[in-house]
Amino acid sequence: MSEHNGTGSRIFPPRNGAPARALSGETAGNGQAAGTPATPKPQATETIARRTGAMVNEIDFPGFVAQLVHGTFDAIVDASIRQMESYSSLVTAVAKTLEQFTEENVSPNQARDWLATRYPGDVQLLLPDGGERIEPQLAPRSDDLEPAWLAEYGIENETLTTELLEEQILPQVRLKVGGERQQLLATMVMLGMNRVVVRDGSITSKVMFRAAAQDAAKVGYAAGTDPKAVANWGERGSLSYEGQSSTMVSTVAVNAQNESNVRADLFGEVKLNFVSETLPLDRMVEPAKAALVQRHSPAMRAQPAAAATAPAPAAPAVAPTPPTEGGA
Repeated sequence: MSEHNGTGSRIFPPRNGAPARALSGETAGNGQAAGTPATPKPQATETIARRTGAMVNEIDFPGFVAQLVHGTFDAIVDASIRQMESYSSLVTAVAKTLEQFTEENVSPNQARDWLATRYPGDVQLLLPDGGERIEPQLAPRSDDLEPAWLAEYGIENETLTTELLEEQILPQVRLKVGGERQQLLATMVMLGMNRVVVRDGSITSKVMFRAAAQDAAKVGYAAGTDPKAVANWGERGSLSYEGQSSTMVSTVAVNAQNESNVRADLFGEVKLNFVSETLPLDRMVEPAKAALVQRHSPAMRAQPAAAATAPAPAAPAVAPTPPTEGGA
């Protein structure tokens, strides 16, 4: 006799002590075989402390603060070092002779550009054409030119030619441009180094951990009589048992929810207030190099000349001698 009715449910439950037999293909709703106990899920309130502790260990807050302080200090020191190196380079360049400074800082092409821009009506700049001319070259705009500005370079009553421009005028122009640049740099160096100094500031760091957990469970229970089972129960047995048995149906619904939230906020803030101060030249270089810089500065050369041409103070007038008694 089959142990199942027409609906597929078991009619005869297993005897006391007899293990239930799982039929082929019957598994639990969660994918486990029938009869295998399911592992209970831990509640969120029980695991929130462990998760928070793991996050605290992963976030190295002391290391974050140390990097913030060291990075700020290194940035300030590096900025001061770069300022000193730049000013030292200026002093070294200005202390050189005019020929050395010009050779290192003014190229022939820069001198050609300056000359063509200064005298555009008389001089033109010819660019390389890929043939005989492999580099830029100066040339007069027309033949038989005798401009008056040649006297500035010690050349008079000569016709302007390409050879004259390239061989005699170009070296002088190069020295002239180098001298102007060196004088400008010398004046800037004599003014002193404008240094940026940190007056005060603050470094703030903060970390905030937020943890929240919630467990909620809801159980619903319902019971009732199966009308179909009462009406058809007598079909299996004798008619004398009809109407003497009934089937009760109980339903239990369980809804369990676990919710946990762990969050970490890490903040870092640096505030620095800067001031500007001027460091004079005599406090950073030796007197010999400072004298070289002063020699190349036109502003410093004008001061001794003005002092030399200043008129001498007039001698005090002699007071008249008072007349004596009885004298003429």
